Amino acid sequence: MGLLAILKGEEPGIIARLLNYKNAGQFGEYMIEYALNSLKGEYVILKNIYVPIRNQRTEIDLLMIHEKGIFVFESKNYNGSIYGKANELNWIEKTKKGNKYTFYNPIKQNNTHIIAIAKYLSLPKKAFSSYIVFSKRSKLKKIPKNTEQVVILKRNKMLKKLRKELKQREVIYTKQQIKQFKAKIKPLTNVSKKVKKEHIENTKKKYVKNVCPFCGKKLIKKTGKYGQFMSCAGYPKCKYTRQIDK
Repeated sequence: MGLLAILKGEEPGIIARLLNYKNAGQFGEYMIEYALNSLKGEYVILKNIYVPIRNQRTEIDLLMIHEKGIFVFESKNYNGSIYGKANELNWIEKTKKGNKYTFYNPIKQNNTHIIAIAKYLSLPKKAFSSYIVFSKRSKLKKIPKNTEQVVILKRNKMLKKLRKELKQREVIYTKQQIKQFKAKIKPLTNVSKKVKKEHIENTKKKYVKNVCPFCGKKLIKKTGKYGQFMSCAGYPKCKYTRQIDK
């Protein structure tokens, strides 16, 4: 907790932290949202958005519709060292005790979110920026370099990067347009417990190697121009594919 950041309104004080803590995942999202509210310009922030995609739903942690662009945030509140490549299915967290844990590639995860929300809002994919935000206690060891579309950083570096990026951009959305986007997305934040439960069950399928995370059908090993890969048995209706883990 940084005193200067608290004084600037970029981080909550100790009492606010305690009152808003439910679990590690939720707390990471809360900290990001709190920081975003210190930005300048016209914008709205929406969280826990269940967007329809391929007869299912994908959950966006946080979405900021700013007058200078739309930013999709994926919060990862890990404490260990992070390793991963852009095209890998899973990334690795190594703890101080030497334990290793895998988690779904956040680049792919947020890309799915962006594809879904872009279609829902009838906007091109390039209209969105992907921000993957890790806890400031984590160590980003071997991860992909940032690009114009995908930014990976620790939470304490997020505002500096965002402010620099926003300063370089021109205003593209009016206050009225931002309100219209918000009105269309808002219903996706108020879903039933049944929808939330189905989403959790579908998310778990991503970790079952022989099950398609999009439609639940079996994955079949195939050989293509660039070698072997796994393809959904529901092709061509479902076009999900992934590389075979080495």
